[in-house]
Amino acid sequence: MKSGPLRYAKAAFNARPLGMFVAPNWILLGVFALLGVLNWGFWVLGAGLELAYLFALTNSARFQRLVDSEEATRRLAPARARVDEVLSKLGYDDQARYGRLRGRCERLLHDPQGDEAALAVQKGALDRLLWMYLQLLRTRGALDALLREAEGRGEGEAALLRKAKGISEQQERADAELGRSLAAQADLLRQRAARQVEARTKLAQVEAELARIEHQVELIREDAVVTAEPGAVRLRIDAVTAGLNETMSWVRSQPDLGTADMLDETPELLEAEAEARAEARR
Repeated sequence: MKSGPLRYAKAAFNARPLGMFVAPNWILLGVFALLGVLNWGFWVLGAGLELAYLFALTNSARFQRLVDSEEATRRLAPARARVDEVLSKLGYDDQARYGRLRGRCERLLHDPQGDEAALAVQKGALDRLLWMYLQLLRTRGALDALLREAEGRGEGEAALLRKAKGISEQQERADAELGRSLAAQADLLRQRAARQVEARTKLAQVEAELARIEHQVELIREDAVVTAEPGAVRLRIDAVTAGLNETMSWVRSQPDLGTADMLDETPELLEAEAEARAEARR
């Protein structure tokens, strides 16, 4: 996002208080333009007032923060909408679980006396960790739904292997052409059973990674209290996210889990807390 007087001046020129459909500045300019037809001195007066208004508002720290906040909101809107969509697909328990971890991450950033640059770096690292956690929650839900659906249809791992065994026995008594068809059918059933075994293994792995992140965030919080060194906290967060890269690569490579469309770029999940903290410092 580019910064500078021109950006703030443009926002000041078009500024509209809440509830107004037309910017007051436009109305005043229109009034002075009409009065200038009667006496050109009103044009000079209007120009002077306009310049004074723009200068005062453009250099107002409060107005600049408002403009920056609105632009950040517009910039982050697509990512926020995507995150909200992911959250809406989670069950109530998983949403609550995510909310608890997010709250812990926000408390890590809630240090009014901390160095703003160091906290900004921490925030980026925590955003990555929280985004991985959200993706893992979605993956866990997809894997669980996949296995439950198969069991509900009577096509769990054990049932598929029994069917494959029965078809193999039929194959022994069938002619060559039918035997090839039955062999292919039995092979597909074994592949599906193997796929379910893999899904159960990954489900356990994802659950373990979720618990690992939760414990790591708590350890990071304890380290922050004991060491009081933001740099050490960031290094620990980076170490955790690096350890999750292999799991996340597998998650993104599974099109049947509906995770291929997850954002590659980490959205700012903790921006509201960071903005509130920055506002408290001013």
